[in-house]
Amino acid sequence: MTTFMQEKVTCAICHAVNEYNVLASTNTFGGGPDLDLRPAEMQRSTMHSWIQECPKCGYISGRISDKRRVSKRWLRSEQYQTCDGLFFASDLAKRFYKYYLICLQGREDEDAFFAVLHAAWACDDKQDVENAKRCRKIAISLADKLIESGHQQKNNLQLMKADLMRRAGLFDELVDQYASVRFYDDLLNQILDFQIKKAKERDADCYRVSDATGGR
Repeated sequence: MTTFMQEKVTCAICHAVNEYNVLASTNTFGGGPDLDLRPAEMQRSTMHSWIQECPKCGYISGRISDKRRVSKRWLRSEQYQTCDGLFFASDLAKRFYKYYLICLQGREDEDAFFAVLHAAWACDDKQDVENAKRCRKIAISLADKLIESGHQQKNNLQLMKADLMRRAGLFDELVDQYASVRFYDDLLNQILDFQIKKAKERDADCYRVSDATGGR
């Protein structure tokens, strides 16, 4: 069961006070996460509560009382207002993309990576295929930066990147980049082998971790 609570939050940019639905509890049913770690229901339907948007100035954050390195002027910029000129079928995808832009402005690569990944998920839900691919390609570039920086979750990021590449239709590139990659964990290698197999089949469908591991 998913429950929410109402909470008043002050915007860190314009100081407007508004009420937001804040996630209090949730759970998951029907199997494990997707290969890009999107959770199963009911948790996957709580995405609208993962970020907050100020209705006055348009600032977006996980919690809008948290200050990030943007100004009121920048929030009025064409880049931010138009989402780099992209037209999303989903308002939720648009919000996550704007959050990605805010994180990018503050050079917060990890938060930017997850924000644009979540934008891709929201695009998936609206069958906005081209924008989902665009968002995944952006996430791939950010994953590369995080991996090269020696991120503590490097192996997980490498696996997520493989799924991003496959879902974005970069089949040959995935096979070339991952042909000689091996992990110390057999389970991770099993997932990677599944990704390579599906890439060779030119299969860009969504799969769960359980599909790759035989339910393990």
